[in-house]
Amino acid sequence: MTSAGASVLGASREERALYAELLAVYRELVAALADPARPLDHGWLAGRHAAAETLTARLRAVATELAPHRLSGAPVAAEVAELWRGSAALAAEAARVNAEATALARARQTALLARLAALDAGRRALAGYRPAAAAVRAGQVA
Repeated sequence: MTSAGASVLGASREERALYAELLAVYRELVAALADPARPLDHGWLAGRHAAAETLTARLRAVATELAPHRLSGAPVAAEVAELWRGSAALAAEAARVNAEATALARARQTALLARLAALDAGRRALAGYRPAAAAVRAGQVA
């Protein structure tokens, strides 16, 4: 195998591994978001977000390295072609799981907004029953 072929093989292996890692991160997010009653650790969520961002940045760099070989139409080693097919399958699954995680996060956000609106309505209703602060200070409450 030529050094160029070895480079393509190495980058293709890295790409497949990165997609597998990204898919694992997205699956962790889905597992955490699936139970709306489960409290979420914001530090953990931020860490998973940072991990996904790092992985996608690395994937962009690998894609840039592999693009000339993919677009050339020149034949590649069977192992490289298999790695590319595997990467494509993992990328499709990662996109699907990411969409699921996004939908779950949006559902949680909607539920939280509804809860906050209900609490605000309750606060406003209670404020209507509360005597004015000046009347309480003056001892004029019946």
